[in-house]
Amino acid sequence: MDFFIEYTSKTTGRDKLYRVTQYACKVIGWSLQNSSGYEDVVAKLAKVESHSSTTRKFFRLGRSLESLRNAQKTVHLADPVLRTTLTIAHLNRALFLAIDHYLWLGRVGVVKVDKKWDLSASRYYLASIIITLVRDLYAIYVGMERSKREGKRSSFLVRLCYADPAATVDLVRNVCDYPIPASKLGFFPKHNGLVGVLGLISSILGAYQFANPKYKPKP
Repeated sequence: MDFFIEYTSKTTGRDKLYRVTQYACKVIGWSLQNSSGYEDVVAKLAKVESHSSTTRKFFRLGRSLESLRNAQKTVHLADPVLRTTLTIAHLNRALFLAIDHYLWLGRVGVVKVDKKWDLSASRYYLASIIITLVRDLYAIYVGMERSKREGKRSSFLVRLCYADPAATVDLVRNVCDYPIPASKLGFFPKHNGLVGVLGLISSILGAYQFANPKYKPKP
């Protein structure tokens, strides 16, 4: 109970749980949409999914500035690969979040927002995911090379998982996140079930990383 209270007392923790709820509703709704007698349930799940998404946008207000601050820090990293990938990823995330703030204003009826802004947000979100994937792969590669130098003998798959556990978890999470913006931009099939399942997996992994910081790559 204490852990749950501490987890939900933080805005990021609540955002992670709302994201799990959002994609869980998406998956369950998709699985029931072709079943007769569940129309009311599907409609209610769609409402919960929509409200969860809007609430998450509210939780993210101001996070664009945090991403800019993170970019200011990573631009001074000694490792050129980490310096480049992380800085560009943070800048793209800052742009995505800035537009996301504007989209939230549209969701709550403060301003009228053109649909093109949603596509712009998806482009920046997709770019940040792809660049972060490069960072994860690089971190895993560095870990595998270190294991080789230390003379540790194991299969490729074992070395892949244990070279850098945090980067491996993050890699899987980002791979699962890829279809969310990619499907909106036409780079991935618009399949609600598949996107929902992958989004749910990435949401659970993100919540797990927040609860266990050792599985969040540093820097």
